[in-house]
Amino acid sequence: MKTPKAMQAGQIEKFASYLEEHPGFWPELRGEDAYVYGFHVGECFLSVEDMERLITTRVDVPLTALLRTAPPDLSNRRP
Repeated sequence: MKTPKAMQAGQIEKFASYLEEHPGFWPELRGEDAYVYGFHVGECFLSVEDMERLITTRVDVPLTALLRTAPPDLSNRRP
């Protein structure tokens, strides 16, 4: 088991904001002081470092960009 590290206020704010937007994630707390050991989503476990990477590298696609994309060509679908 990794040694728990204190989280900085900025980290906590980023994680809290991300968890509000993505309710499928939940923290795993350990010890008497309830250190955040990592995060779960479904069957997957992410360390604090993995979660931080996910939050900082995620790409937000504006709705207007999605609306500009061409719809898939369904004419070649098999019945």
